[in-house]
Amino acid sequence: MEPELDPTSSEPRPGAPAPLWIWLLMVALGAISVYSGYNALSTHQSYLEAEKTRAELTQQRDRLKANAADLTRQVEQADRTREDVENSLKQSRADTEAASAQISDLQKQVGDLQKQVTDSKQRESDLQKQIDEQQQKTGDLERNRNAAETAAKEAAEAKDKLEADLKAQLAAAQKKLNQALADLKKEREQVSPVPVGPPAAANPQ
Repeated sequence: MEPELDPTSSEPRPGAPAPLWIWLLMVALGAISVYSGYNALSTHQSYLEAEKTRAELTQQRDRLKANAADLTRQVEQADRTREDVENSLKQSRADTEAASAQISDLQKQVGDLQKQVTDSKQRESDLQKQIDEQQQKTGDLERNRNAAETAAKEAAEAKDKLEADLKAQLAAAQKKLNQALADLKKEREQVSPVPVGPPAAANPQ
């Protein structure tokens, strides 16, 4: 006869199903294992994301450092440029003042030259007026000279004509006088054989 088993005994009986608490323990251990695996996976994923974020932040930090250094160089360059601009402005102000003085002198010279040009134009106008008057006088003198030359030419022609007429009359009178002397000589020779000297020739008038 088989011995009876004590229901409170913790030893399992051969061929009997496992107690419920063992199954519960196994399920709990599986759940814990799954949770631990998921937690480990999540932790690894979070670690990877954290490393990626850290790398990105490191890159951003390096870029920010580079940008800050570049901005610092730009600020220094801007300061140098500002100083150069200020110096240039100071020099430009000095140059502007000198240029203003030169411009004032040039404007004064231009005013003097304009006055000289105005005076020169006035003198030119006066000279042109005198030239016109002189040309008018010259025209009058030219007309008077032409008239005098014409009168002198007419007088010369009248004189030549008068001289020619007087010469012709003198020649005719001389011819008549010679003829009269010759006739008188013949008559004397006929009247008296005594030779008589020739009479003195009359001066022609």
